Amino acid sequence: MLAIVLTILTIKNPWFCILLFLYLMFIIKKTKYIIPVVILIFIAVSSFFVANMRLKKKDTGIYEDTYEVIDVSEKYVILKGQTKFIIFTTTTDLIPGDIIYAKVKLTSLSKPSFYGDFDTESYYNAKGITNQGKLIQYEKQGAKFRIERIRYVILRYYKNRLKEKSYTYLKAIFFGISELNKDISKAYSSLYLSHFLAISGLHITFFNSCILWFLRKVFRIRGEKTSLLILGMYIYFIGYPMSSLRAFLFLLLQEINKKGTIQYTKLDIFSISYIGMVILFPLKAFQSGFILSYIVSFILLFMDDYSPAHTKWKKKFFSSGLCVLSILPFLIQQTNQIFLTGIVLSFILGVIFSKFILPIILVLLVFPNFVIENLFLWLDQSLLFFSQFSCPFAMPTLSLFNVVFYYFLFVLSLICLTKKRRKYVIFSIPVYLFFIATLRLTNPYYRISYIDVGQGDSILIELPFNQGNVLIDTYTKTNSYLQSIGLKSLDFVILTHFDKDHCGTLEEICQNFKVKQILYSAYEDSERLSITQVKSMGIKSGDFIQVASLRIDVLGPIEEYSNSNANSLVLKMKINDYTFLFTGDLTKEAELDLIKKYNNELKCNVLKVGHHGSKTSSSKDFLQVASPEISIISVGVNNSYYLPDEEVVQDLKKYSTIYMTKDHGNIKIIVGKEMKICPYRK
Repeated sequence: MLAIVLTILTIKNPWFCILLFLYLMFIIKKTKYIIPVVILIFIAVSSFFVANMRLKKKDTGIYEDTYEVIDVSEKYVILKGQTKFIIFTTTTDLIPGDIIYAKVKLTSLSKPSFYGDFDTESYYNAKGITNQGKLIQYEKQGAKFRIERIRYVILRYYKNRLKEKSYTYLKAIFFGISELNKDISKAYSSLYLSHFLAISGLHITFFNSCILWFLRKVFRIRGEKTSLLILGMYIYFIGYPMSSLRAFLFLLLQEINKKGTIQYTKLDIFSISYIGMVILFPLKAFQSGFILSYIVSFILLFMDDYSPAHTKWKKKFFSSGLCVLSILPFLIQQTNQIFLTGIVLSFILGVIFSKFILPIILVLLVFPNFVIENLFLWLDQSLLFFSQFSCPFAMPTLSLFNVVFYYFLFVLSLICLTKKRRKYVIFSIPVYLFFIATLRLTNPYYRISYIDVGQGDSILIELPFNQGNVLIDTYTKTNSYLQSIGLKSLDFVILTHFDKDHCGTLEEICQNFKVKQILYSAYEDSERLSITQVKSMGIKSGDFIQVASLRIDVLGPIEEYSNSNANSLVLKMKINDYTFLFTGDLTKEAELDLIKKYNNELKCNVLKVGHHGSKTSSSKDFLQVASPEISIISVGVNNSYYLPDEEVVQDLKKYSTIYMTKDHGNIKIIVGKEMKICPYRK
C-alpha cells in the first residue's frame, strides 16, 4: 500500500520519486517482495494513464448530435455522446435514459486559478465528464433502460412524500447526493461533521447491522452473505460513491478473510482495499473525498492502539479528536480556518448523529412522512447555533511541503501514543500550525495579485510584514482567494466603479473580513454602499491613499462623465523603481483627458488593461504614453463578449509582455529590489 501511495504522490509531484526510490531500496534490502511491488506499481501507473487516455475532451464549439441522458438532478443534467459532459440547469424535462437529438455549446471545465482553488476539471474528469455544456435546443427521440432512471423515479417519490429538509438529508445520507444549502454546509464544516455526510461510509456499517439483525430475528439465519448481496445491489443502485464502496469492500474482505486459509490482519484488509480502489478508479485517487475516507478509516480501525483512555466514552472522545487531526490539512483547504471548539462539539454532535439521526433517516426511507420534518429543522438550527461558538482561527491553504511535514508530525505522534511515551508530542501539531498562520508577518516583499475572477476585476496589494492590505474591486473568487492566503483584514477596499463585475461580492467581503474603509469614484451613487455598514468615501483626481509607507495616487476621474465606465477610478502606485497603473473600465474618451492632464506621468512598468481588453479602451495614444513593460488583462475563459479584442492585443504587444487571467489564473507580482512575475499557470 505504501508503494502505491508514493506512486500516486509521484504522479502528482515528481519530487516524491525520491521517497519512492528509497522505499524500493528498503524493500530490496529487507524483503523478497520487490517483484510483486514493482508489478503493482506498473499496474497502478498503467491504470492511471489508460483512464486519462479514455477521456475524450471536445474543443469549445457548437455541436449537434444524438445524446443519451446519463443522470439528472435538481442542478444538472449529464449527457453522453462521443464524450460525456455536464449541463448546469434546473429547467429541463429530461430524465435518465432519454435519447435526444440536441444542439449544444461545449466549453472546457475550469482549471484552478490559485493554490487551494477548487479543481473543477479534475473533479469531473474523475467521473468521466470531460466538458461543460449549454443546451441550446433538443428533441426527444426515445428512451432506454438505465439504473439511474429507477433511482430518479424513486427520488421523485421521496421528494413528493417528504418536505424539503427531510428529503435533503435522506438524499445526502442514503443516495450520496449532498445538496445542503451554503450556510448549513458551512456549519457542518465548522463543527467538523462533514465526514458524516460525505466520506465516512458510516451508513453502510449501520445498514449492515440492521440487515443482519432482521435476518437473524425473522429468518433465524446468520445472513452475512445475504447482507453483503443486498448492500452490493444498494451501492450499485446509488452509483457506487467512493465512501460507500470503500466501506462495502471492507465488509466483503472481512467476510472472505473468515473463510480463507491465510488470515489477514486489519491492516492487510485496509491495504488490499486501497490498492484495489486505486487500480479500479485511478483518477479518483487524487480526490480529497477519497483520501479523507481512507485516512478516517485508518484512524478508526486502529484506535485501540492509539488511545490512552480506558473508558468507552473517553475513547470515543479521543477518537473523534484524532479523526479531526488526521484530516485537518484537507479541512483547512476547504474552509481556511481552524475551529477551536469544533473538535469538542464534533464529538457530542457526532454521537447524536450516529445514534439518533441515522435511525430516524432509516425510518423515513421505509415510512416516508411529513411528521419528522421539524426534527431536521431543529437539527439545522442547532448546527447554526453551535457553529457561532466554533472560535474560527484563520489559516492559509497549506502547501504540499507543509502538508507532508504535518503528516510527519502526525505519524510521529501516533507512534509515541502506541508506545505509551512522549504523548505530549501531539502538541507539536498546534505549534506548527500556529507558525504557518503567522508566516504572513515575516513576508519582506510587496505582493500584487491580479485575481482570476473570470469576466471581472479584482486586485490585492499586500505590504511587507503585514503592514497593510488594499483590495481593488471584488468579484466571484475574490473571497475564496483572500481566505486561501489567511488574510483577516483590509485597510481599504477600492471600487473603481459600481458595475457588478467590479463590486459583485462586496457584501461577502465585508462579512468575512474586517474592512476599515471603502473608497469609490466620487461620481458614483454612494447609496449603493449603505448595505455594507462600513465607512466609505468618494475620491477623484488629485486625491491620494496612504497605507503605511505606500502611497496610491488617484489620477482619475478628472470630471464627471455620462458613461459609468468613464467614471472609473484610475490609480497609480510606485514601489521602489516600479510603477503600476490601474485603469478599471476606463474609456478612450477619459484616457485622452488623462493624457492632456498627466502626459508622461502615465508611464508605467505594469498596466492593468482597461475594460478587460475591450476596444472601447486602450487607445493607441494612451498605450504610447503609458508604454507598459507588462500588461495584465483580467478576462474570463469563453466569455460571451469575445474579449480581449484582437486589435487591442496586437497594440499591447508592441510595448509589453501580456498576461491574461483566463490563461494564467492568478498573476502575482512580487516586488523587492527587483520585480518578479509569478503566474499560477505557466
